[in-house]
Amino acid sequence: MGLGANLWKILSHYSQFYFVSIASILGTGILGLPVTLSESGFQPFILSFLICYFVQILTVFFFTEVLQKAYYRNVEKLQESDKDNAPIHMEKHELHTYGSDYDLSSKQEYGEFTELRDMVVPSRAYKADTIKRCLPNLHSLGELLLPCFLRQLFTATVLLSLLCVLISYALAGSQAFATLFNIPYIKMIPAFCWTWTFVIVFLHSFIQPIISVLTFLKGTLFTATVAVTLLVGLKIQNPVKNDYSAIGDSFLMSTIALGGLMNVMPMMFAKLKQTRDEIIGFNVSIFLGLTTCVILNLLWCWSILAIVPQRSTCLSTNINESLHIVFNLMNESQIHGKCILSPSLKKAEMNGEISTIPLSQILENGEYNYFQYVAFIVQLFIITSISVSFMTMGSALHHTIKGVVDSYWNPTLEAETSLRKYGNIFEYITARRIAQWIGSLIIFSIVFGIAMSNPKGFKSILEQAASLFQNIEIGLFLGIMIYKVSSREYNHYILPFQLPRWFLYLQGIIPVYFLFAVVYDIYHIFRSYLK
Repeated sequence: MGLGANLWKILSHYSQFYFVSIASILGTGILGLPVTLSESGFQPFILSFLICYFVQILTVFFFTEVLQKAYYRNVEKLQESDKDNAPIHMEKHELHTYGSDYDLSSKQEYGEFTELRDMVVPSRAYKADTIKRCLPNLHSLGELLLPCFLRQLFTATVLLSLLCVLISYALAGSQAFATLFNIPYIKMIPAFCWTWTFVIVFLHSFIQPIISVLTFLKGTLFTATVAVTLLVGLKIQNPVKNDYSAIGDSFLMSTIALGGLMNVMPMMFAKLKQTRDEIIGFNVSIFLGLTTCVILNLLWCWSILAIVPQRSTCLSTNINESLHIVFNLMNESQIHGKCILSPSLKKAEMNGEISTIPLSQILENGEYNYFQYVAFIVQLFIITSISVSFMTMGSALHHTIKGVVDSYWNPTLEAETSLRKYGNIFEYITARRIAQWIGSLIIFSIVFGIAMSNPKGFKSILEQAASLFQNIEIGLFLGIMIYKVSSREYNHYILPFQLPRWFLYLQGIIPVYFLFAVVYDIYHIFRSYLK
């Protein structure tokens, strides 16, 4: 194989992690972040955003080490166990990805050895499906590293976090499609939710390879969108008022805008060989994806603030006849007293709208209507972005539910309930897979039900529920996991790539930062309901 072919193989392998990282981060945060700047402005937001960026980098590096040690611990437990003789069902249609350990081990013959760097693990009973079960998922991490009473709570928190993020995606995506095609917003929610639910649940194995391609398209569109809106913003240049006392809103939304990596990293980790080069490449790919998202988010928020006013002005109902708003998303009266409120970030926040709604209204009407092409590019990006993000985070949710089902599934039962004798199609439709489908469909039904019952809840669900559960997940549970794998019990594992010893002094930053965010989030929720 030539140098070019090797280089292409390496780039295509690591680009998966880069683009999936972007897909998990560039979601509703980019739509909700500008809305939270209606009070604070841009400068306070930069401060809170860069602090969050630094803490998220630490989270990536420490969580990679957690995944490595959990994997080695699972292999060690399998080595010590004498239960390997249970029937193992290898699902034919679950494709082995390039570089996965279970793909590598499936090529080993009976009696040979698979060397895991300095650990030598006999592959006698390590069939592909068995090694695959050593790979950690969020549920198995909780079972392995958390005290008994916290394990179920962690799994529930992960599911609730993903649930809230998917609800916000459902609302944002439905708004974007409704705006683009000029159809009722409420009617768009069922179509959006169930179309992508079907793709995630029943075509999960087939969409994994194309998510990277779609994310590349999404990233390209977003870069073009940011560039065009920056040019428009430089021409309009709305004055921006900065208020550091309102930094809390952007602080909470920052944790959401840069969050999501922890939920997809186990899914990506399953595609790695346990070698130093692969682990370093994995960390670098995710770091570059995170950094790309930070830069694009900052440019995006500045361009939105340069075009969309922070506060509405009161337009006379007479004047408004010549400034007709083409499309009213919520189909409600826009008249407040004797005037009509102009499009603004504050108005979007009050109506539970994504930030591109007032942007499109401003660019399609009034004195800036010669920028209508920009509004179309923005809308095209939004529908692509939200669809890809819904698939990415929905896949993470489905992956977690599969882990829950597998943890309670008896391999013997799988062999006894095999439906292969009824035809080739039943090689794919197994009893375990049906249980996974049912579990996922129940969770996605909850996403649909909440989205339909609260169509104005985009910002509140993101800023209160999603932020709260995600910050608990990282601040409390990941903090415990990092502490556990740093203990003497896990120190004997020689990892392919190990963090330097001085790095351990930084691990306390993660729980302190995110638990502070949890406390502030609870305070913010009480304050909003007491108003």
